[in-house]
Amino acid sequence: MRKVDLAIVKHTGTNYGLVNIGDYIQICAAEQFMPSINLAIERDRLNQTLNNKTLIILNGWFTNHPENWPPNKNLSPLFVSFHLQPASAKKILSKQQNIDFFKKHQPVGCRDYNTLKMLQGKGIKAYFSYCLTSTLDIKYKSTKIRKGVYIVDPLYSQDFGIIKKFNLKNLIFSPPFKKLFKLKDVIFPKSKIEDFIPKDVILNSEKIEHYINGETDHNALMSLAKNLLNKYASAKLVITSRIHCAIPCLSLGTPVLFILKGLRDENQHMSRFRGILDHMNILTLQNKQELNTLFGKKMNCYHPDEIDWENPPKNPSTFKKYAEILKKKCTMYINQ
Repeated sequence: MRKVDLAIVKHTGTNYGLVNIGDYIQICAAEQFMPSINLAIERDRLNQTLNNKTLIILNGWFTNHPENWPPNKNLSPLFVSFHLQPASAKKILSKQQNIDFFKKHQPVGCRDYNTLKMLQGKGIKAYFSYCLTSTLDIKYKSTKIRKGVYIVDPLYSQDFGIIKKFNLKNLIFSPPFKKLFKLKDVIFPKSKIEDFIPKDVILNSEKIEHYINGETDHNALMSLAKNLLNKYASAKLVITSRIHCAIPCLSLGTPVLFILKGLRDENQHMSRFRGILDHMNILTLQNKQELNTLFGKKMNCYHPDEIDWENPPKNPSTFKKYAEILKKKCTMYINQ
């Protein structure tokens, strides 16, 4: 009988010398379904040599390296909660061999509407699956009494503290448009966190950042991600601008408010958010009708003045139907 390996993705590739722990929270979601793991494959090097048929759940953000597509022929992936970054998608979907790879493993479960539209435009069978982090209750659900407020990377595109963490060499030699994106909102901030959260809530909260030093190894990053999930699981409230903090909180039953401000760029942010934010409570200063127009539907929006900070609003439950389907698909795939 031919040997079959079970793999997970890893992502030690860095963004200006940093790793986003949210990528590892997504890996934790896939890991839940694996009875054992033979190897970890770099997210941006799926074309690496593989000796055996390899099952892997490909969920999350792809990719900074479209030149490394298609993946190795021995890789037999389950595409769920899959996001194609628009600039890379143009290059990937311009090659027939990549389209053929998707078709071989279709249907593709897409994390967002933009990815869905791009794949369907190439004749690839695809559907909206939502995000696999919505299933993290399988392993990380807590029965502890809820306590503590966590503020996780709010308004992170305007946070000078994160910019200071970047590796100076990587920042200097990065493409100019990326540097401008990272720096413009820091130099010209449009708002501050106090506009969204009362000062007493800020003072009595714990601050968490999702960017980790890029020299941290894969196993340590997995441990850090699991520790964060255990924190979020028993929190009284989480306030964030990170979708891979917010969606896990939905799954874990933790009240979460997603701060949306200054993230309108279609390539950098909105392409990821369409479909994602429909199922969570948004904390915004924007006019609600303006935000509904931006997304093309009525969203779950709250102005800070509407929030009872001692009794935050319950999360929407609309994500659950997608989470249950994801659980069944992943379980059936691994049981093959």
